Amino acid sequence: MHNALHHLDAVDAFKLAVEQSNRPVTEIAAELGWSESFMRRVFSTEKFFPSFADLPAFCAAVGNLTILHWLLARATFYGIDEKRQSVDCRSLLERVNSVFAEVGDVAHEARRAIADDRIDKAERHRLIGELSDVLEGCMALIADLREMDAHA
Repeated sequence: MHNALHHLDAVDAFKLAVEQSNRPVTEIAAELGWSESFMRRVFSTEKFFPSFADLPAFCAAVGNLTILHWLLARATFYGIDEKRQSVDCRSLLERVNSVFAEVGDVAHEARRAIADDRIDKAERHRLIGELSDVLEGCMALIADLREMDAHA
């Protein structure tokens, strides 16, 4: 998944970090000393984010380094992988269909994995790979839609 993080917008990267924490955003905000209005602004579509100096505390509060991985991915791919695609009705349907095909691959791997009522290491890795393909397709589509929105 880390190779697809560079497709995310900053807001989506923060939301992903919170989602991966399995903690309510209000609990995280309270731990960080954020007011409700500050929290809403961070997770809205406006460009309002915690300061760079606050990122270590944010990572500790969510229990992951997703936002740092996102920053590294954005810096690594900056200006390199900017082949954005315009999304018209036909391409939207094709890309959503592709995502659903990937979801089907996840379901197939999951059925294989649970056939013996246990999930071994190789099966976990195959599932992670298939799920990463789903996320990558979704992230690329989100990035293209956001880019179109920014230039509309």
